[in-house]
Amino acid sequence: MSVCLPDLIDPRKAAAQESVFEGTLSLSRLPRLSALLLRDESGKTQDAGDPKQECARFRLVFGRDQDGRSVVEGKVAAALPLRCQRCNEEYQLHVDAPIRLALVAGIDEANALPEHYDPLLLDDRLMRPSELIEDELILAVPPVPRHPDSQCAPPSVPCASAGDDAGHGAAPEKAVPDEKANPFAVLANFKARQDDE
Repeated sequence: MSVCLPDLIDPRKAAAQESVFEGTLSLSRLPRLSALLLRDESGKTQDAGDPKQECARFRLVFGRDQDGRSVVEGKVAAALPLRCQRCNEEYQLHVDAPIRLALVAGIDEANALPEHYDPLLLDDRLMRPSELIEDELILAVPPVPRHPDSQCAPPSVPCASAGDDAGHGAAPEKAVPDEKANPFAVLANFKARQDDE
Protein backbone atom coordinates (compact mmCIF):
# COMPACT_ATOMS: atom_id res chain seq x y z
CA MET A 1 0.00 0.00 0.00
CA SER A 2 1.32 3.43 -0.95
CA VAL A 3 0.83 6.37 1.42
CA CYS A 4 1.89 10.02 1.57
CA LEU A 5 5.17 10.92 3.20
CA PRO A 6 4.88 11.53 6.95
CA ASP A 7 7.08 14.07 8.71
CA LEU A 8 8.70 11.44 10.97
CA ILE A 9 8.92 7.65 10.74
CA ASP A 10 10.50 4.80 12.66
CA PRO A 11 12.54 3.26 9.80
CA ARG A 12 12.94 -0.15 11.44
CA LYS A 13 9.22 -0.36 12.06
CA ALA A 14 8.58 0.80 8.48
CA ALA A 15 10.91 -1.98 7.23
CA ALA A 16 9.12 -4.59 9.35
CA GLN A 17 5.75 -3.41 7.99
CA GLU A 18 7.09 -3.15 4.41
CA SER A 19 5.82 0.41 4.14
CA VAL A 20 5.78 2.19 0.79
CA PHE A 21 5.78 5.98 0.45
CA GLU A 22 5.18 7.56 -2.93
CA GLY A 23 4.30 11.03 -4.12
CA THR A 24 5.75 14.49 -4.63
CA LEU A 25 7.59 16.82 -2.29
CA SER A 26 7.95 20.56 -2.82
CA LEU A 27 11.55 21.67 -3.29
CA SER A 28 10.81 24.60 -0.97
CA ARG A 29 10.53 22.06 1.88
CA LEU A 30 14.17 21.09 1.34
CA PRO A 31 16.20 24.01 2.75
CA ARG A 32 19.70 22.54 2.21
CA LEU A 33 18.90 21.78 -1.42
CA SER A 34 17.13 25.12 -1.96
CA ALA A 35 20.35 26.94 -1.06
CA LEU A 36 22.01 25.35 -4.14
CA LEU A 37 19.22 26.22 -6.59
CA LEU A 38 18.83 29.25 -8.84
CA ARG A 39 16.52 31.85 -7.37
CA ASP A 40 14.75 34.82 -8.89
CA GLU A 41 14.90 38.36 -7.51
CA SER A 42 12.13 37.64 -4.99
CA GLY A 43 14.15 34.76 -3.54
CA LYS A 44 11.86 32.06 -4.95
CA THR A 45 13.30 29.04 -6.72
CA GLN A 46 13.23 29.42 -10.50
CA ASP A 47 10.82 26.94 -12.05
CA ALA A 48 10.73 27.92 -15.74
CA GLY A 49 6.97 28.44 -15.40
CA ASP A 50 6.15 24.78 -14.83
CA PRO A 51 4.64 24.06 -11.38
CA LYS A 52 5.63 20.39 -11.67
CA GLN A 53 9.29 21.39 -11.67
CA GLU A 54 8.91 22.80 -8.15
CA CYS A 55 8.54 19.24 -6.83
CA ALA A 56 10.56 16.10 -6.45
CA ARG A 57 8.85 12.81 -7.24
CA PHE A 58 9.79 9.95 -4.95
CA ARG A 59 9.12 6.31 -4.19
CA LEU A 60 10.52 4.78 -0.99
CA VAL A 61 10.02 1.08 -0.32
CA PHE A 62 11.00 -0.11 3.16
CA GLY A 63 11.50 -3.81 3.76
CA ARG A 64 14.01 -6.60 4.33
CA ASP A 65 16.36 -8.14 1.80
CA GLN A 66 17.07 -11.86 1.42
CA ASP A 67 19.73 -11.65 4.17
CA GLY A 68 17.29 -10.09 6.63
CA ARG A 69 18.73 -6.55 6.46
CA SER A 70 16.39 -3.61 6.92
CA VAL A 71 16.60 -1.69 3.64
CA VAL A 72 15.10 1.23 1.74
CA GLU A 73 14.85 1.06 -2.04
CA GLY A 74 13.23 3.31 -4.59
CA LYS A 75 14.05 6.44 -6.53
CA VAL A 76 13.80 10.22 -6.55
CA ALA A 77 13.38 12.41 -9.63
CA ALA A 78 13.33 16.18 -10.09
CA ALA A 79 14.27 18.99 -12.46
CA LEU A 80 16.59 21.27 -10.50
CA PRO A 81 17.09 24.87 -11.69
CA LEU A 82 20.82 25.67 -11.52
CA ARG A 83 23.10 28.43 -12.78
CA CYS A 84 25.65 27.25 -15.35
CA GLN A 85 29.12 28.27 -14.19
CA ARG A 86 30.36 28.44 -17.80
CA CYS A 87 27.78 30.73 -19.45
CA ASN A 88 26.11 32.10 -16.28
CA GLU A 89 22.63 31.20 -17.57
CA GLU A 90 19.93 28.96 -16.06
CA TYR A 91 19.67 25.31 -16.95
CA GLN A 92 17.61 22.39 -15.68
CA LEU A 93 19.44 19.43 -14.19
CA HIS A 94 17.19 16.40 -14.61
CA VAL A 95 17.77 13.96 -11.76
CA ASP A 96 16.48 10.39 -11.72
CA ALA A 97 18.43 8.78 -8.89
CA PRO A 98 17.97 5.22 -7.63
CA ILE A 99 17.95 4.61 -3.88
CA ARG A 100 19.46 1.46 -2.33
CA LEU A 101 20.12 1.95 1.37
CA ALA A 102 20.62 -0.43 4.25
CA LEU A 103 19.81 0.69 7.78
CA VAL A 104 22.88 0.44 10.03
CA ALA A 105 23.59 1.25 13.66
CA GLY A 106 27.32 1.94 13.37
CA ILE A 107 30.46 2.14 11.24
CA ASP A 108 31.33 -1.57 11.58
CA GLU A 109 27.90 -2.55 10.30
CA ALA A 110 28.24 -0.04 7.44
CA ASN A 111 31.66 -1.45 6.43
CA ALA A 112 30.21 -4.97 6.27
CA LEU A 113 27.52 -4.04 3.71
CA PRO A 114 27.61 -5.43 0.16
CA GLU A 115 28.76 -2.91 -2.46
CA HIS A 116 25.29 -2.39 -3.94
CA TYR A 117 24.04 -0.80 -0.69
CA ASP A 118 24.84 2.60 0.76
CA PRO A 119 24.59 2.83 4.55
CA LEU A 120 21.82 4.79 6.23
CA LEU A 121 23.17 5.45 9.71
CA LEU A 122 20.41 5.77 12.28
CA ASP A 123 21.30 8.15 15.11
CA ASP A 124 17.85 8.15 16.64
CA ARG A 125 14.85 5.88 16.53
CA LEU A 126 12.95 8.31 14.30
CA MET A 127 14.01 9.92 11.03
CA ARG A 128 12.66 12.49 8.58
CA PRO A 129 12.16 10.74 5.23
CA SER A 130 12.20 14.15 3.51
CA GLU A 131 15.87 14.48 4.54
CA LEU A 132 16.64 11.18 2.83
CA ILE A 133 15.11 12.52 -0.40
CA GLU A 134 16.97 15.82 0.03
CA ASP A 135 20.29 14.00 0.54
CA GLU A 136 19.87 12.08 -2.72
CA LEU A 137 19.10 15.27 -4.67
CA ILE A 138 22.06 17.14 -3.13
CA LEU A 139 24.37 14.28 -4.11
CA ALA A 140 23.17 14.65 -7.71
CA VAL A 141 24.16 18.35 -7.92
CA PRO A 142 27.65 18.60 -9.46
CA PRO A 143 30.34 20.64 -7.63
CA VAL A 144 30.52 22.98 -10.67
CA PRO A 145 27.09 23.05 -12.35
CA ARG A 146 27.24 23.56 -16.14
CA HIS A 147 25.38 22.78 -19.32
CA PRO A 148 26.65 19.83 -21.36
CA ASP A 149 29.63 20.99 -23.47
CA SER A 150 27.67 21.31 -26.71
CA GLN A 151 24.89 23.45 -25.21
CA CYS A 152 26.70 26.61 -24.18
CA ALA A 153 29.94 28.57 -24.42
CA PRO A 154 31.73 30.96 -22.08
CA PRO A 155 30.68 34.61 -22.39
CA SER A 156 32.75 36.49 -24.99
CA VAL A 157 35.50 38.74 -23.63
CA PRO A 158 35.05 42.40 -24.64
CA CYS A 159 37.73 43.96 -26.87
CA ALA A 160 40.47 46.06 -25.29
CA SER A 161 39.56 49.16 -27.35
CA ALA A 162 37.15 50.17 -30.06
CA GLY A 163 39.93 50.65 -32.65
CA ASP A 164 41.21 47.09 -32.46
CA ASP A 165 39.27 45.85 -35.50
CA ALA A 166 37.06 43.81 -33.12
CA GLY A 167 40.06 42.28 -31.36
CA HIS A 168 41.70 40.61 -34.36
CA GLY A 169 45.19 40.80 -32.92
CA ALA A 170 45.99 44.51 -33.39
CA ALA A 171 46.47 45.14 -29.67
CA PRO A 172 49.11 42.42 -29.09
CA GLU A 173 51.17 43.72 -32.06
CA LYS A 174 51.24 47.24 -30.56
CA ALA A 175 52.10 45.87 -27.14
CA VAL A 176 55.39 44.29 -28.29
CA PRO A 177 57.26 47.57 -29.01
CA ASP A 178 55.93 49.09 -25.76
CA GLU A 179 57.33 46.20 -23.76
CA LYS A 180 60.77 46.68 -25.42
CA ALA A 181 60.87 50.43 -24.81
CA ASN A 182 63.79 51.55 -22.65
CA PRO A 183 62.49 52.31 -19.16
CA PHE A 184 65.42 54.69 -18.60
CA ALA A 185 64.62 56.86 -21.64
CA VAL A 186 63.02 59.50 -19.40
CA LEU A 187 66.17 59.68 -17.28
CA ALA A 188 68.35 60.03 -20.40
CA ASN A 189 66.24 62.99 -21.55
CA PHE A 190 66.48 64.54 -18.09
CA LYS A 191 70.29 64.14 -18.05
CA ALA A 192 70.55 65.65 -21.55
CA ARG A 193 68.60 68.74 -20.38
CA GLN A 194 70.89 69.17 -17.37
CA ASP A 195 73.97 68.95 -19.60
CA ASP A 196 72.57 71.70 -21.83
CA GLU A 197 72.23 73.99 -18.86
